[in-house]
Amino acid sequence: MAQDSAIADVMLQAVPDLAREWDLEIWYPADPSPRPCPVPSRSFGALDTDAVVELAEFDLVIYVLGDSPFHAAMLPYLRRVPGLVVLHDASITNLIRTAAVRDKSLDEVVSEVEELHGEEAAEILRVGYAPGGPLKWLEFCAQVPLDHVALQRSLGAVVHSDWHARRLDGMSLGEVTVAPLPVPTGRSREKSERARGPIDKALASLSPSDILVVTVGHVNANRLVDEIVAATADVNNGNVHVWAVGHVEAAARSELRRRVVELGLSERFTLTGRVDDALLADILARADIAVALRTPVLEGQSASVLTQMGAGLPVVVLNHGHYAELPDDAVVKVDPDNVRLGLVEALQRLATDPAERASRGSAAREYVGARSGSAYAEAILVAGERALAARPLNVLAADLNRRLERLRLHRQAAVLDTATDLAFELFDLS
Repeated sequence: MAQDSAIADVMLQAVPDLAREWDLEIWYPADPSPRPCPVPSRSFGALDTDAVVELAEFDLVIYVLGDSPFHAAMLPYLRRVPGLVVLHDASITNLIRTAAVRDKSLDEVVSEVEELHGEEAAEILRVGYAPGGPLKWLEFCAQVPLDHVALQRSLGAVVHSDWHARRLDGMSLGEVTVAPLPVPTGRSREKSERARGPIDKALASLSPSDILVVTVGHVNANRLVDEIVAATADVNNGNVHVWAVGHVEAAARSELRRRVVELGLSERFTLTGRVDDALLADILARADIAVALRTPVLEGQSASVLTQMGAGLPVVVLNHGHYAELPDDAVVKVDPDNVRLGLVEALQRLATDPAERASRGSAAREYVGARSGSAYAEAILVAGERALAARPLNVLAADLNRRLERLRLHRQAAVLDTATDLAFELFDLS
């Protein structure tokens, strides 16, 4: 329910349709200024016994999780009241670590990571830092996503790409449902009354012959903005301008500016910083090409790439993760093992072919247009029915686990294999 949350934006698009089928109530981690909500809502804080009892009285609880410390307050409830998990990110390492620190269970999670991934990975999780800088931490999060922590007692999951669904196969007793993530609406797309700032002036200074390439989202280490800059220098067109739109840390800003000066692109590269929805709409309306590179891929589906496609822009992406599932007529897919050459070729072609830009942009807008809040709600309703059907399996598994623990057999591989084989045969889980 946070005002600046894209997850809140897309989930609330589904609420009207969900509320027509369900007696729906929204619980959200305490926020001093939540969004307006069309159904009854209430905030919650630290784990509370009375709240657990009340939550358990619902037919179904849906936990909406992203890799944000803001969501950490939900996990203690999920452990006690299993439900359907809507998972927006393919890695929730930051979320799980934050929750473990809060409830003093970090040693337990670290021990599990050591068993699964080795001592080095366990130590990285314990200290919350990967030697080598921000990119190394993101790579660690991709390798140790910790998504099983949220799913091991779940009644199923909702994700937003087939790629993400495959990664979760077998983690939950329930089914994994793929839902079409709608594009964030933006709460201020209309022209605002804000004073025009330097970015507005920079937009106005672009000539009609200038080609504006944009990349939207936090300028994190996995955005490959440095590769976009380097590729732009190799494109045989002095009118190509690159704008990185989104929050950028001071260290990354300094390094990018140094690289831009080195390549002689100072007049054609802009770091806008974070912008409001109205200014973003203005930038996308002027842009000619979008670039959305992510490696490693940590989200289950990219809201920012959908936003750029919804603006009618052809988008250059890496051909991996959920980006590989985007329609070929709307995006240009670059080999992730040969980023520079592929990016130069894509930018060169799109910059010199306005007809291809228009064709791909039209296909991109059409693709995003089909991803409505109603379609999203329909998929969640299906997932809800599947989750309710999985409840008996969850009860059985919890009961069996308690019995094995009581007999101290829960770590005996032979016993576990026998019990698992029998469960698969009885309940046709294969």
